[in-house]
Amino acid sequence: MPKALQPRKRKKPASTSRASGILGPMFGGCSEEEVRRKTLPDLIKPHLEILFVGINPGLYSAYRGHYYSKKGNHFWPCLTLSGLVPAHYGPDNDRDCLDLGIGFTDIVRRCTRNQNELSDEEFAAGTVELCQKITACNPMLVVFNGKGIFAKFTGVKLKEVVCGVQSYVLEGCVSKFYVMTSSSPLNAHFPTPQSRMFYYDEIRDLVDSLKKSPYFEVKSSKNDASWDDKT
Repeated sequence: MPKALQPRKRKKPASTSRASGILGPMFGGCSEEEVRRKTLPDLIKPHLEILFVGINPGLYSAYRGHYYSKKGNHFWPCLTLSGLVPAHYGPDNDRDCLDLGIGFTDIVRRCTRNQNELSDEEFAAGTVELCQKITACNPMLVVFNGKGIFAKFTGVKLKEVVCGVQSYVLEGCVSKFYVMTSSSPLNAHFPTPQSRMFYYDEIRDLVDSLKKSPYFEVKSSKNDASWDDKT
């Protein structure tokens, strides 16, 4: 049959989910508008050993109400491999981590599909709030999950940020600061959890070292209230 007479292929219609604003099955029938109204609670209490700082909640983590919930994110596999938490821990155990001296927060609370939706004003306001949280709770080590987050927090250029222990000092607290590569699986330089274990192992060893310093003596004054419970 001549090409001109061949029946044209029908374009596939947009999926009902996309057209109606309903997200996929993993979101339990929620619309994107509903999920975008969600966020994650700060899981913080005084004198944590480690406070992990992310950039903002993604849709799936906000929907589930737990940090780093999206399948494929390397955060929980790396954290368990490091021995910082029990081997069976995952996103559902983020609040349980408080009992181990590990907390979680984000620099911006608003849930988005990607960080490009966030404004400079949101980062500026989030930086002020994060400084207040850190000085109030005085964690032993503040770990930024990605160089871009630390660049936004300090106002330095991204190319100037190097992973590892930072010389940055926040007035009003004795916290040390550390930057690791983002736990997102999209980073081609770190395709597997094992490929980024250096950072998590270094965090573990750094905390062990800090525990031997005079700082750890203040832990005796800690209480079990999380940041959200105190406000």
